[in-house]
Amino acid sequence: MEIPTQGARQEEKEELGRFSKSLLSVGIEGRPSKILLGSVLSIIFISAFVSFLLLPPFSFPKGNTISVKTGASLASVSLLLKNENIIRSQNLFEFCAKIVGGTKPILAEQYLFKEPISSCAVAFRIARGISGISAVRITIPEGMSNKDIALLLAPKLSKFDSAFFIESVRSKEGYLFPDTYFFTSGVVAQGVEMIMNDNFNKKIEPWAGSIEASGHTLRDIIIMASILEKEATTEEDKALVSGVLWKRISKGMPLQVDATFMYLLGKKSSELTPEDLKLKSAYNTYRNRGLPAGPIGNPGIVAIRAAIHPVASPYLYYLSDNNGVIHYAKTFEEHKANKEKYLR
Repeated sequence: MEIPTQGARQEEKEELGRFSKSLLSVGIEGRPSKILLGSVLSIIFISAFVSFLLLPPFSFPKGNTISVKTGASLASVSLLLKNENIIRSQNLFEFCAKIVGGTKPILAEQYLFKEPISSCAVAFRIARGISGISAVRITIPEGMSNKDIALLLAPKLSKFDSAFFIESVRSKEGYLFPDTYFFTSGVVAQGVEMIMNDNFNKKIEPWAGSIEASGHTLRDIIIMASILEKEATTEEDKALVSGVLWKRISKGMPLQVDATFMYLLGKKSSELTPEDLKLKSAYNTYRNRGLPAGPIGNPGIVAIRAAIHPVASPYLYYLSDNNGVIHYAKTFEEHKANKEKYLR
């Protein structure tokens, strides 16, 4: 065996020292690398976990319809969706819903889920009221009463309860905006009420300043506008009749409009009897002064604008002939002459 020389041993010691320093260096410099690697792995793991929670459950019920009721909270909707296997995580669904919809209330609707979709896609649909059910196009004419709206909708919407609707919107006569709507065939009465009332609020908002400047309340403007819808057909006549009626109120004269009897009795002017005109009712504008107790229908923007901005004129009376043409009069004598001339 060859015995190492003293010089060789010294060289080995030096080499060993260099190797030890190298190991020490790697140990010290490797800690940040290990921390970075751990952070990256943690991010990857968390991202994968969140992605998994966002994915639809394996047992997603294809073709199921979920009903969201009026006034439902975000928490109650997320629990419903969780229980129905539409989403995996309530927290992630609620987070997505707040990002998409903000503080807006959940839209009451029936939602059809034909295919599995992510939690955020579910949140987007519910926040925007995208039901996934084919819509029915329905036009609500200006001036139509809540009862007539119910009669119009009932045969076209399979799950619409007209009796429930009429009772529910009793205090909202005048505040369901007449418009063209696209209702889902399975929409319920509460959904229709919310959609139409929300549309009213949206349409009336730009007029808030003008209503305040008019000196009348919103309620009075809507009552007057509902009368104008029945009493006049053209935009010009609505504004003129508005001026006449507001003037009569300011003078303490009864309005003596026949339109309220259509709301009360379903009778046209030509069908009214002297007994009808004596009817004790807050809607009888022959017995009572001022506006009737409430709106007699749901007015559109043209009538609302006419109620806010009446056209001044010297007239105190008017009547509509058999062709719908309105004839105005300054005095009662002129009015009687118009009756003889145009209503015989």
